Amino acid sequence: MIDGTRNAGFFIKATDKLVSRLAIYFLIVLLGGFVAFAADLILDKYDLALLQHAVADGFINGTAIIIMLCLFELFLYRNHRWTSQLKAKAREADSMLTTVVQAIPDLVYVKDSKGRHVMVNKAVETFAGHTAQQLYGKSMADMLPPDLAASCMKSDREPIVTGKTCRVEESFASPGGLRILDTIKTPLRDDRGDIIGIVGVSRDITEKLKAEEERRLLQTQLLQAQKMEALGHLAGGIAHDFNNILTAIMGFTGLLKLKLAKDDFLVQQTDQILGASQRAKIMVRGLFAFSSRQKIDTKPLNLNSILSEGRKLILQLIGERISFKMNCCDAPLTIMADQLQLERVLMNLAANARDAMPDGGDLVFSTDSVEMGDDFVQTHGYGVPGNYALLVVSDTGKGISDEHIRKIFEPFFTTKEGAKGTGLGLAIVYGIIKQHSGFINVSSDLGRGTTFHVYLPLVKSIQPPDYQ
Repeated sequence: MIDGTRNAGFFIKATDKLVSRLAIYFLIVLLGGFVAFAADLILDKYDLALLQHAVADGFINGTAIIIMLCLFELFLYRNHRWTSQLKAKAREADSMLTTVVQAIPDLVYVKDSKGRHVMVNKAVETFAGHTAQQLYGKSMADMLPPDLAASCMKSDREPIVTGKTCRVEESFASPGGLRILDTIKTPLRDDRGDIIGIVGVSRDITEKLKAEEERRLLQTQLLQAQKMEALGHLAGGIAHDFNNILTAIMGFTGLLKLKLAKDDFLVQQTDQILGASQRAKIMVRGLFAFSSRQKIDTKPLNLNSILSEGRKLILQLIGERISFKMNCCDAPLTIMADQLQLERVLMNLAANARDAMPDGGDLVFSTDSVEMGDDFVQTHGYGVPGNYALLVVSDTGKGISDEHIRKIFEPFFTTKEGAKGTGLGLAIVYGIIKQHSGFINVSSDLGRGTTFHVYLPLVKSIQPPDYQ
């Protein structure tokens, strides 16, 4: 801002000078008048009328000139004061503009035609971790890695070449890590309209993008959970009705078989009907497991003990080509569970890993205790805060694509060729874990393997029986 006291002093000094000059001009007029009067007396005494008229004319002309000088001085004073006031207002406007630019939280900067900084605001200094003096004269090539610098310098050239405003997203390495900026770049022109640089305004949208990605992930997980719940209700309803039909088919077929002679050719046909019905019964039980409608007998169990007991069955299931490791934590993991159902979960996960590694690989079962807090639930989009037993099943198989991983727990979905899979294995696992008030999650990299995380609520106040 302009110092008003300093300006007042300036105008006082200018006024004093004007008064002094006007006083001098007045004295000159008086002195000229006195000289003209004296000359008139002398010339009148000697009767020199011609010279007397010349002196009078000279006095009049001189007085007129001095009066014009006074008027000119007054004009200059007025013009100088008006000009000074305009300059003061211009300096005040420049100061206000600078204050506004410095107060803007977005990054504001000006670069010349070669991409060198010539002006930055405080937000740029804070973001870059350098003072304005350190940034002046430097381009992106002096401040960023080559790949990031090339992208920024290319967008700097666009408004200079096209003469149009452009909007881009730029990546910058700042002291706080990699940041994403939403940037608008406008060509800067001089008084003749020639482009002499660019004006850039950038807004840090890193946190906004993270929040949008988290919302998208949470929305996807919510839709997936709603879909699985709907599928569970549908599968449970179908399984219930289908089970009633199968019961009738198997019952009447059994009665028919009892009335047939042992050597009757229809006995073989009834056996086929009963066999197919029995296979359908197994599928119905799978649907019941997925829909969490099957009856379970829960009691306090140690997850480590269940895993140790199932080791032999897992080894028989996966075969010799696959290397199997089991890493159990030292502390007992007491959970309320149905042992048969949990063993079914272990077998299905092991079978899924075996099918993903036809040429062999590594399979690891590990356990641990974890605390699921609000941050975990917010980040992953599932769970209830509390303490959980964690079962991690990792393989080095061919992995699962992102397209398939969203459907991996749906009933009858399978990536296996032909009739190698029913599509119920992981659906049953999902249903059993859900019925135990637990959670299951899967992550996978194509060509590197798949990992399942199973969370089961811990019951610390109850001691499980020792199965070892």
